[in-house]
Amino acid sequence: MDTSADPFAAIRDLLGGDDSPSEIIPASAEDCATFTDDAMVCTCNNVNAGEIRGLIQSGECGSLDDIQVRTRAGGGCGACVPFVAGIVQVELSRKADIVH
Repeated sequence: MDTSADPFAAIRDLLGGDDSPSEIIPASAEDCATFTDDAMVCTCNNVNAGEIRGLIQSGECGSLDDIQVRTRAGGGCGACVPFVAGIVQVELSRKADIVH
């Protein structure tokens, strides 16, 4: 592999990674419903479910990307990303139902 264009390509090769981003599969609505507002969803960045729900419901955030930028949820180890994505998906659906 030619690593001259991408200085991190050699590191990804050593780690066995590839350049393609993995698809985020949100946790189910049922799983996300089990989180109380004070439940810590992202322990790396101290983000709880209520903070995510509040940002979506207030209109301050309207996507997973918005939540990640605003709260840094999922920016540490990444293990929480499916749950963050699931909560965002559920809250956006609820918000859409309220509007309609």
